[in-house]
Amino acid sequence: MPDILSESRPALETVAEPPEVAEGRLYSVVLRLHAIGPGRVQAGSGSQAHAAFLDILRQHDPALAERLHQSNERRPFTVGRLEGFRQATVEEAAAQGRSVPVLAGQVYRLRFTMLDEAVFGTLARHFLTGFKAMPVRLGEATFEVGRLFASPDPTDPATSWAAYSSFAHLHAVSRPQERYHFEFVSPTAFSLGQQGWGKLMKLLPEPLYVFESLARQWENLGPEGLRMAATDLTLAAFREWCEANVVVSRCAIETQTIQFKKFAQVGFQGRVMYEVKGDLAAPQAVWLARLAALALFSGVGYKTAMGMGQARCLNLPEVRL
Repeated sequence: MPDILSESRPALETVAEPPEVAEGRLYSVVLRLHAIGPGRVQAGSGSQAHAAFLDILRQHDPALAERLHQSNERRPFTVGRLEGFRQATVEEAAAQGRSVPVLAGQVYRLRFTMLDEAVFGTLARHFLTGFKAMPVRLGEATFEVGRLFASPDPTDPATSWAAYSSFAHLHAVSRPQERYHFEFVSPTAFSLGQQGWGKLMKLLPEPLYVFESLARQWENLGPEGLRMAATDLTLAAFREWCEANVVVSRCAIETQTIQFKKFAQVGFQGRVMYEVKGDLAAPQAVWLARLAALALFSGVGYKTAMGMGQARCLNLPEVRL
C-alpha cells in the first residue's frame, strides 16, 4: 500500500488485490479536510463524525450502513474527533454544552479505523469514484477531502495515527514486554452495565478494563483461528490474570467531557504506563503485546465508534504497523 494517497485521486490500489480474509486486515486512515464554508460542529464531534462515516458507506452499500447503524454489538470501526481546533476552545465549549465554529478554508483532520475488509472496501470505493464531488458533512459544516493517508507522512506529524496491519501480523508477536506505554487522546471510559440507579461507568485507566476491552474486540472480530479461544484461553481467565499481574506504574491523566447529541460523557485522557508484575512466560503475557498493538485500530472502552477511547501503545518494538 502506498504511504500517501494522491490529492487528485486516492490511490487505494490494494482494493484490487484478493482480500486476505483469514488474516483479518486492519486499517487506520487519516483524512485531511478543507472547510468549504463556515459552520459549527459539536465539541468533540464524535456522534457527527459517526454519522458522516455511515453516510459515506450508505452512498455505496446502504445495507452495510444500516446493519452497522442498527447493530448492538461492538462495531468493526472507530471514528476520531474532528481535529484542528485549539484544545482550550473545545474544552470550554464542551463544559458549556456549546458547539465550536468551523472556519472556511481552515484545514482539519479526521481519522477512521476499520477492522473489517468489507467496511474498508466500501470506504475505498467512495474515494475511488470522485471524492472531490462528494463532500464530507459534520453537523452544520461541510468539508472537501484534500488528502487521505493510509500510513504516516514523515513531514506531517498529524498523520502519525495512519497505519495498516492485520490480526495475523499482530498475532505473530511472540515477545512479551514488561511495560506498555499507552496514549489516550480522547475521553475514555468503561461501561459496566445498567444498574437500578443508571449506567455504571468507570473513569480510571485500570489495566483490567483496558486489556479486557481490547480482548473482547479481538475475540469478536479476529479470525476464528487466531482468537484466544483457539488455544483454550478464556476471557475470564485472561481477565483474572490481568487483575492479579498488571498494574499502573505511572500516569499523567485528566478528565475531559465529550458532547453527544442528547448527553455528555466524562472520560480520562493522557498517558499511562502499565507494568507486568507476574510471570512473563505466561500465555496471557504474550497476549498483552498483541492487544496493545490492536488498540490503535480498535480503540478502548465505551463508544469508540463515536470518538471516545482513541488510543495507542507507544513502545512496541516488535510490532511493525
